[in-house]
Amino acid sequence: MKIPAREIQLFVAGAIAVNGFDALFWLFYYLANTVDWAMIFGELTVVVALPLGVGILIGRAWAIRWTQIYLWILVIGGVTGIPIYCYSNWPRAGHMIWQGTHDILVSVLLLSLMLWSRSRRLRQEAVA
Repeated sequence: MKIPAREIQLFVAGAIAVNGFDALFWLFYYLANTVDWAMIFGELTVVVALPLGVGILIGRAWAIRWTQIYLWILVIGGVTGIPIYCYSNWPRAGHMIWQGTHDILVSVLLLSLMLWSRSRRLRQEAVA
């Protein structure tokens, strides 16, 4: 059974759109109940995923390109951000390593699915 590239992209779109929608609710919560600008900024970066997911859902080529860029930024930012955070906040390092590793692995998985859906081999199989 062959999986079409469009179905892989729709899976990724759903995954990041759900994540962005969840972040939208948390953003409103943090805006109303806290002045922790780091949490607000963090949620703002994740809210970007909602329009990207909707863009892929409706078939926009720009959304596919920007989703790949967004996922690369999440992976690189997570790999560099976790050691910096752990160095500056050692008592919470264990929690951050656990949570951050999970987020990085999800981003790597979604990014690899997006790259696979854009591969030449998969596009050639869809044409044949």
